[in-house]
Amino acid sequence: MPMECPVCGRTIDPQTAAASATYDAQTYYFNSEVCHDRFVADPGSYAGNTGS
Repeated sequence: MPMECPVCGRTIDPQTAAASATYDAQTYYFNSEVCHDRFVADPGSYAGNTGS
């Protein structure tokens, strides 16, 4: 099921995502390592921005 990258908002497939991270018991998927690194640096700013 497609999801949105919480950092840039691009649609991604979790199975082919470039990276993932868990925050507050939820797994987030990212379309690039850059988005992953931005999320990890400040997850509170991005958590919940998945459109789901």
